[in-house]
Amino acid sequence: MDDIEVRRLKLGEDRDSYISAPGVFLVCGVLVVSLLIGGLLYARADPSIWAYAFPLVLLGQVLQMILRLVFQRTQAKTLGIVIRPALLPGPIAVRYDDIIAGTLYDDRFWTTIRLVSTTSGPVTFRIFRFSVPSLEQILRSSTTASIHRKPPTTA
Repeated sequence: MDDIEVRRLKLGEDRDSYISAPGVFLVCGVLVVSLLIGGLLYARADPSIWAYAFPLVLLGQVLQMILRLVFQRTQAKTLGIVIRPALLPGPIAVRYDDIIAGTLYDDRFWTTIRLVSTTSGPVTFRIFRFSVPSLEQILRSSTTASIHRKPPTTA
């Protein structure tokens, strides 16, 4: 259903895609907690069926979260950007022609990108810092809006 909506937006072909950095940290944290719980349950002297089933259920949920992260990635296309927020309904499409300003805030582990569009208003998403140069180049070459990069603050 989501791909049909994105095709209807007519934003062109895929150029690059970016996975949500906070989502990856969340999934890694849940995976570590799941492995710790599983290890503690298996270490018991008399494990029950719950000790075997519960960690498998948790790992199934982690796999589902990983798949959602992959499907909810931000896509840079030839005519715009498609942002798929995890908590909001539907994809948000921002055409490069409609972007009036862009700011890239470097945080410790990721970069927060805030685009202001005439049609969809301000849109914010976060990607890993190593992905920023490719997105910044796409934004600078595809839009006439001013793109500012703010260095990390030491607070």
